[in-house]
Amino acid sequence: MTAKKTKKIERTISVDHVARIEGKTGIEVTVTKGEVVDVRLNVFEGPRYFEAITLGKPVEEAVAVFPRVCSFCAAAHKITAVEAAERALDITPSEQTHKLRELLYIGDYIESHALHLFLLVLPDFFGFPDAFSMGKAHPDVLKAGVALKDIGADIQTVIGSRYIHQENALIGGFGKIPSKTSLEDLADRLRALRTDAEEAVENLISQRDWRELNAPRLHLALRPLGDVYTMFGDYIDSNIDSSDGSKFKTDAYKVRINERVASYSFAKHGFFNQTPFMTGALSRYTLNGDRIGGRAGELAKTYAHHLNPENPMSNNFAQGIEIIHYVHRAEEIARDLATHLKENERRIKPDYTHAGTGVSVTEAPRGLLAYTLQVDKNGLVTHVDIITPTAMFIPMVEADLRRMAAHLVNEGETDNEAIGQKLETVVRSYDPCVSCSVHVSDVH
Repeated sequence: MTAKKTKKIERTISVDHVARIEGKTGIEVTVTKGEVVDVRLNVFEGPRYFEAITLGKPVEEAVAVFPRVCSFCAAAHKITAVEAAERALDITPSEQTHKLRELLYIGDYIESHALHLFLLVLPDFFGFPDAFSMGKAHPDVLKAGVALKDIGADIQTVIGSRYIHQENALIGGFGKIPSKTSLEDLADRLRALRTDAEEAVENLISQRDWRELNAPRLHLALRPLGDVYTMFGDYIDSNIDSSDGSKFKTDAYKVRINERVASYSFAKHGFFNQTPFMTGALSRYTLNGDRIGGRAGELAKTYAHHLNPENPMSNNFAQGIEIIHYVHRAEEIARDLATHLKENERRIKPDYTHAGTGVSVTEAPRGLLAYTLQVDKNGLVTHVDIITPTAMFIPMVEADLRRMAAHLVNEGETDNEAIGQKLETVVRSYDPCVSCSVHVSDVH
């Protein structure tokens, strides 16, 4: 961390690397005459060109490449890409395939949220520099986090063949159906983890809410199918809802969600109707929280003040509520699948005579994930567009960093390291996936 001063009129507060997030990013705050005039989240991790390198490739090969965007979000990218391909090829998968995909996706949620909350966020609030130091003083907390991360990884392994880059999830279905015994074993283990699932919420209850970050903000989230709180919308006709009361079809996301290039960052910046917005666990709860029942719903109602839609720190608590919800839901799905399993169900093979353009938007752990795939009659990819959650919410992160920096400067804080630590915590509340955000679609 560095600070540069010019005649005590201007200084720059820099965080060279934000620790405990996925990927590489830094923060730069410019203060002039005691006023914060500029805040930048500098994403300097190099772009991977996933959209460009899949052009001209067979679509089945392309959907195997997309999960390589990020190991943390592999299942989210795989399932969303597969659904976009199916819509491009006019394929409607079976009910069992839908359930298996939801269980696979839930595994991604549980692992991702557990990693974020227990290993990356809670050390901030307990006052430790890392999870290992925290674990020595709070072994039960670390043990719960590891157990949840492990079950999330194991769900993805059972359904997807491995816990990252799940090759068993294919266009039209699955290569191999998991056994009844493996599903029953997952259900039993999930039941045993119900108490561990509440550990993050229990430890976040006593934390203050950083009211200096309170500000009106837009939230965007996919409208879930039916009355279930889940990551999928209607397969045929899905909508994205906004907290301003508006809505739009997922097929029209490129019209309503605009990306801009920032000169200082490899990540594009997303805007909804030219306005910064949030997407992620807090946005899902803000717009769809009435669909959460059971134990998760009880705790959400009891501690509703921790789910303030105007404060990004509430995103941590919302993720904790989602872990509880999804541990219960995963157990329910696993038992239902085991009871009614069609072990010999075959996947629907692609028919390229129906090729066209397909759009899929799902709720990844960090927020809305949008894919558009265009496929020709030879089964080759001719166009790709991907917008990831982190690329969507970066402008909102910068707005909150500006709010926090301005508050600290106005309060007379002069310790750059102390300011930097607060700013890092604000970034971590969003759980950014920086690797996912650095896509470039055009290569010249």
